[in-house]
Amino acid sequence: MNILNSRIYIVLEKISNLFILNVLWIVSCLPIVTVFPATAAMFSVIRQWKLRDETTVIKPFIRSFKLNFKQSLVIGLLWIPFAFLLYIDYFYVIQAATQWRTFLLVPLFLIGLVFLFMSTFLFPVMTHYQLRLRDVLKNSFIVSLVYFPTTLLIIILGVMFLLVLLYLPVTCLIIFSLWANINFTLCNRAFTKIEKLRIEE
Repeated sequence: MNILNSRIYIVLEKISNLFILNVLWIVSCLPIVTVFPATAAMFSVIRQWKLRDETTVIKPFIRSFKLNFKQSLVIGLLWIPFAFLLYIDYFYVIQAATQWRTFLLVPLFLIGLVFLFMSTFLFPVMTHYQLRLRDVLKNSFIVSLVYFPTTLLIIILGVMFLLVLLYLPVTCLIIFSLWANINFTLCNRAFTKIEKLRIEE
């Protein structure tokens, strides 16, 4: 009975931590421009849960928010306008009645694919390694290609989570931190394989 109680306690603790982390993330995103620093902080907290067996939430989140603020803010200021520009270009090309439409869609699709691949590993790489901005972007893309099955799984799960959120808005209370938790878990498997290869060399 004690074992059962302890397991129930652990599960409830994890759920409550995810809920608290999710609320912290939402509150920290309210200024809009802080979405990327808040997301980096969320991934950093999850990393500590996975690798250091820590169970605290608030203090690590605030600390990580401050630590990663500058780099993640710069990435956000680049990422969001670029994503918006891609969307506008795609919408414009689709609407354009021209024989060049297919020709224009191919490079646009490839750029969008690179952008999407980089996005899947962006925050895990940023919070797992101490890298310069350029190296964060480069390594995010390289790892996403090398571990393509993981990248594809993350994208599929991301779409599924988005659909759940659209049909069940109440899940916004926990779905973001849950998604980040799954995302980092999958990415960390790739990081572990990379580190093993380095040791073998």
